[in-house]
Amino acid sequence: MRILHSGEKVDHNDQRYQTSGRFARTIYSLMVLAVIGYALYFFGRPYLVLEGPGVVTAPVRDVSVPFVADVRLVHVRPGQRVYPGALLVTLNRAGRGEALRDIDAAIADRAQDIDAVRRELMVARRMEPTLRRRMEELRDALARTDRTPGAVDLLTRAGLQREYSDARARLEENRAQRRNLPDLLAQLMEDRSRLQIRRAEVATQWQNRRVLARQSGTIGAGVISEGDSITPGEVMVRLLDQDRRYVRWELPQTLLRLPRLGEDVVIEAANVRVPGQVDRILTLSDSVANDSADRGRVVHVELDAADAERLALESSVTVRMGYF
Repeated sequence: MRILHSGEKVDHNDQRYQTSGRFARTIYSLMVLAVIGYALYFFGRPYLVLEGPGVVTAPVRDVSVPFVADVRLVHVRPGQRVYPGALLVTLNRAGRGEALRDIDAAIADRAQDIDAVRRELMVARRMEPTLRRRMEELRDALARTDRTPGAVDLLTRAGLQREYSDARARLEENRAQRRNLPDLLAQLMEDRSRLQIRRAEVATQWQNRRVLARQSGTIGAGVISEGDSITPGEVMVRLLDQDRRYVRWELPQTLLRLPRLGEDVVIEAANVRVPGQVDRILTLSDSVANDSADRGRVVHVELDAADAERLALESSVTVRMGYF
């Protein structure tokens, strides 16, 4: 029969107590070593590994229009693949009614100008024979006074010369009108035709105006919403080049050295780990984090074509590089 020891009569040479003591000391030592190891890893990791957030992106083409408009329909969604000629957005350009009224007023003004020039040209053509005949009569009268100087006094002759000069000036003015008015009339008629074409364009294209893709690619995030109003140059859709993906890697503020061109890195995403190489080191740029006001250097990481297909466009990743 075994006899259980009480608390006052403990045999410290008992093997059971020695075993439990070794176990407790082992657990305690492992915990201390774990804390020390974590501290070494936490404080030493920045001196061994360079890492930072990144975004899988591609060359971007912004789609915008140079006028104010209201978005009527959006035909694409983020992540969708599109090809040249694909319908992206349907717009109603703002100010259609005002533009039509202004063009109609300009067309009416051109019509009045055309009528006035036509009347002036008609009068000039009708007056030409009368003005020419009057000038010839005065010229003949002066010629007769030259042949018979005593027939008229000097005052009368001076009056004839003034009338002849005025008649000649009016004939020259008439000739200039007949020469210039047809060109002016043609220009006014051409302006009216341009205004009529412009009116047809405004009437047909300013409402339900379609914006088409000019190249293939993938629709990026931040697509404009239906019912929004856009300003000139405001981005409605971002078109990403599907075949030229790369990782935009933001370096931390503190680092031992910059990555070297061609240096190997590792890109990690959800259940994906792919290699990459440093392709370009850019100047200071905005952080890839939307809510970050800090600025750091940005590195473009090149991806193999097969590896790039495993990473979704505009997805967030972590990029790591060993210093040694």
